[in-house]
Amino acid sequence: MVGVLEWSDKNEFASFDKRGRVDAKILKFFQDNGIAADHIVYLKDKEATTSEVKKTFASFLKKAKKEDKLFFYYCGHGYHNDKNNVCFANYSGGDWTANEIIKAVDLNFAGKTAFFVADCCNSGGLADEAQKYKTKNFVALNSVVPKDLSTGNWTFSNALLYGLQGKNFVDTDSNGSLTLTELAQYIDQEMAIVEGQKAAYYVPQNLKNLVITNGIPKRKDKKIGDHVWVDYDGEDYLGFVTATDPTKGLNVRFYSYTNNELEWVAANRTKPFKCQSDFSVGALVSVYSTYDEKWMKARVLKKFSCLHYVRYEGYGSEWDEWVSPDKIKK
Repeated sequence: MVGVLEWSDKNEFASFDKRGRVDAKILKFFQDNGIAADHIVYLKDKEATTSEVKKTFASFLKKAKKEDKLFFYYCGHGYHNDKNNVCFANYSGGDWTANEIIKAVDLNFAGKTAFFVADCCNSGGLADEAQKYKTKNFVALNSVVPKDLSTGNWTFSNALLYGLQGKNFVDTDSNGSLTLTELAQYIDQEMAIVEGQKAAYYVPQNLKNLVITNGIPKRKDKKIGDHVWVDYDGEDYLGFVTATDPTKGLNVRFYSYTNNELEWVAANRTKPFKCQSDFSVGALVSVYSTYDEKWMKARVLKKFSCLHYVRYEGYGSEWDEWVSPDKIKK
């Protein structure tokens, strides 16, 4: 695990708030579930220079046995370098590319199964690389598609942690077990609704039904897991229902930097979440291009949740992109 929330070059990479950091919570989950200390490496902030990360990663991988599985996690900043390769920003030092991360596992890890998880801009570069290794069980769960920016919130990492913990609202078919596909789809939906961005994931066919957690208790109320808007003096705040009570109402966890805010609210203060924009495939729309900083004509090619995938009129497919609801209109 590599968690970088500060950088030596503060002008190039802005720091993140370290309070309530979710990478530490994910680490604690594995520790609490019996993963031995010598099976864990966690480099954070100033410890995570590029030279140290590369050296430590290679030596760690070489300790593995054939039956071992690898869980790789990164949070911080992601970017494209001059060669257009997706890179993960360490505290200081040169590029650390998605390509070399997965290649290092292929060369040095004795096991066959590895999970590549990243919460940063352009993190889907790992998914692109993972699917090149057809003889390996390489899985990628990433916060955003390779060419897009990501928000600075912990929404992706929280969704991942909810799945690892076996929260019943992640078990979408309520059968008491959570598969890798269910987790990937849950993360994808969360990122679309909460952050307006398209997650990226790759799950090999033979691992689609891999069970992550068993014995998940059924939801006592179908409302649990629902996204809702909660009214505070005329202003709506987004959250999701974690529990219900006939007297207290709905227990809502609000989306914020770390998603720590929980509150019981009366049902009449809530309303169901609905996407603010919904255009059919083939529709001609106006899309705000952050690259050109203006509204441009585009056509909807496909949809997912609250997102639309568009092609700009007069431009090639290399400019196609997923757009959030606030950047699309009639």
